[in-house]
Amino acid sequence: MVSFIRKYQYNADMAPDRMQLQNMCKKEHESFKEYAQRWRDLEAQVAPPMMERETITMIVDTLPVFYYEKLVGYMPSSFADLVFMGERIEVGLKGGSSTMWPLPTQATEGPGRLGQRGKKGMLML
Repeated sequence: MVSFIRKYQYNADMAPDRMQLQNMCKKEHESFKEYAQRWRDLEAQVAPPMMERETITMIVDTLPVFYYEKLVGYMPSSFADLVFMGERIEVGLKGGSSTMWPLPTQATEGPGRLGQRGKKGMLML
């Protein structure tokens, strides 16, 4: 058993860490969804596992400036929401729209608008 562990210890020693995730970047030819999947595949191997908020914050920090500027004020609540918004930004880029729809932010949301919490903390639609 000990010889087995010694023989394959390099796998544990070479496991990806948070630094590798922070240094990733989206390739020019890569779609947003492909990048997010590549990032998520590597993130799944990081120990200890990352919390969802840390994952979202870290991947947003690795994005090209245009994506970052659109997403930084929005901060999606899940990785799936991030991918959805990234794909919408990508469609806008391909369509030539650099001033796409505004993303919801606390600055643009008023009381009673989508995403705001009511008196008892209930999400109002």
